[in-house]
Amino acid sequence: MNIVGLYGAFDWNANLEHAQSEDDVKGEHWSHDAGCSLFIDGKHICSLNEERLSKIKYDGDFPRKSIKVCLEQGGIDSDEVDFVYHVPTCHFISLEQLENGVAENLLRKEFPNAEIKFIGHHFCHAASTVFTSPFNEGTFLTIDGGGSAIQDPIRDYIDYIENSSIGYFNKEKGIFRFYNMLENEYNNFGNLYQQLSSLIYNEVSPVVGWSAINASTGRIMGLSAYGSKYEKCYEVTDYSLPYINFDFKKLADSVRSMSLEDGAHFLQKNFENGMLDFITALRKNHLDGNVCFAGGSFLNVLTNSLIRDSGLFDNIHIPPFTDDAGLSFGAAIWGCYEHGEEISIPDNIALLGPEYSNEEILKYLDMFDLSYKEYDVDLVVDKVKDNKIIAWFQGRSEYGPRALGSRSIFMSPTKAENKDILNKRVKHRDHWRPFAGITLEGRGYNSPYMLYAEQVLTDDIPAITHEDNTCRMQTVTYEQNSKV
Repeated sequence: MNIVGLYGAFDWNANLEHAQSEDDVKGEHWSHDAGCSLFIDGKHICSLNEERLSKIKYDGDFPRKSIKVCLEQGGIDSDEVDFVYHVPTCHFISLEQLENGVAENLLRKEFPNAEIKFIGHHFCHAASTVFTSPFNEGTFLTIDGGGSAIQDPIRDYIDYIENSSIGYFNKEKGIFRFYNMLENEYNNFGNLYQQLSSLIYNEVSPVVGWSAINASTGRIMGLSAYGSKYEKCYEVTDYSLPYINFDFKKLADSVRSMSLEDGAHFLQKNFENGMLDFITALRKNHLDGNVCFAGGSFLNVLTNSLIRDSGLFDNIHIPPFTDDAGLSFGAAIWGCYEHGEEISIPDNIALLGPEYSNEEILKYLDMFDLSYKEYDVDLVVDKVKDNKIIAWFQGRSEYGPRALGSRSIFMSPTKAENKDILNKRVKHRDHWRPFAGITLEGRGYNSPYMLYAEQVLTDDIPAITHEDNTCRMQTVTYEQNSKV
């Protein structure tokens, strides 16, 4: 059985590059992280985000290029696909196109013999973390800026947009229970970070013209280490389920009165402390010792570390594609589960993209008349020791937002100036944003997907030690990252 999972806009332009109006720029029709995943007879074949092929950051358009590559990796044609599971976006235009048949007609044109199914945003987040976890039994929590739009069937308008969901699973018994936490005005962790990030850039920073879309939360998280101000601007409410109610007005007014750095710190601390209080309240009756997290909010490594170090849970699982980049995977793997397929995924779930043989690579090097020479890993080691910058391309590509040893840039962390050298020559990022590191597993922590911030206990790696003395570290093993 050939099962495809998809996420992305249908027939409208979802990217900032295609914006036709000021409303579009503000996110009216903006979508992001489109992609495709393919399973054949329960075995994972390929997962890919459109941005890796289109070169449009966060590309949210219909993932035609990703579809083509995934099908090629599986050695099948589009008319051989049996099921397509598509995750609609939260925009009203997406709902309209579901109702008027535009969405289904587009998918039938792409996959003429497939049965088309539409599946919820948070449901796919949940599936992506549950079915990649090592747990047979546990609970899950999904939190992000906004998932599927839920329409009132009687009054014909959007009743609410998902922002948090919980559930329970038992794989052996075939149980998967999913519950939306319905109060839309609560638990707005993702919206909090997006809106306040936009405010910081638009009103506090001298840099103007930035929206919540491109004033990314990663920028604010990195900047927060340079600030110090904090005041709690939320309360925990309990209506049979606990909810967090942020005082958006107080938060906005406070940030407006602060420097860029203090505003970022103020926001980050309210986000991470609010998240910890929320999850602590949920732990009492709704989350057990084995917990799976998903949704874009769990890309915040400072918050993840706070939750991990709290001791609330015996085991935590967060997939490397915890944001919307993982939705097509969640859709496809749910399809396998729904049809009783025996699911098989790689041990290293960070590397789910295509792999290219030496022959394929040489073909393109020759095609573009590029000079090259073959090398071994020892040469790379020598170059890093010699303080050179290495562009590293090997094995299957990463799936999700992190570079995790297959499509990565290496440089020695032992010289403080290397951060600025790498940024000036290659990355061109905000000067305050830190670089990440790689180390062997077994040094007291395990972070194979670079989802936690660790305290740095040495002066030997200044290029990757952030202002708050932390580093976003990836731990590697020979079994999963042999060349690295």
